[in-house]
Amino acid sequence: MTSEAMRNDPLLTRKEAARYLSDLGLEMAPQTLARKFHEGTGPLCTHVGDRAMYRRSHLDEYFSEQVSAPRRSSSEPRKPGKLPALADVRGS
Repeated sequence: MTSEAMRNDPLLTRKEAARYLSDLGLEMAPQTLARKFHEGTGPLCTHVGDRAMYRRSHLDEYFSEQVSAPRRSSSEPRKPGKLPALADVRGS
């Protein structure tokens, strides 16, 4: 990853990552991110030393995977949503 790409895709602490996802509409506590990392069900995570860090692009991708397509009724099965990449929406 180039230094320019790294500036546009910063590493966030677990606390910052939880706040970022919550701001997008997916309520998430730092402890939940830690549990999901342990279970292998959360966003991609990297470590700097012993500190868990998350790239914003990985959080955007995880958020997009959690959104379902619109439904008219709760009896309809959930289908994966097709959101545009959040980076495209933000203009990054």
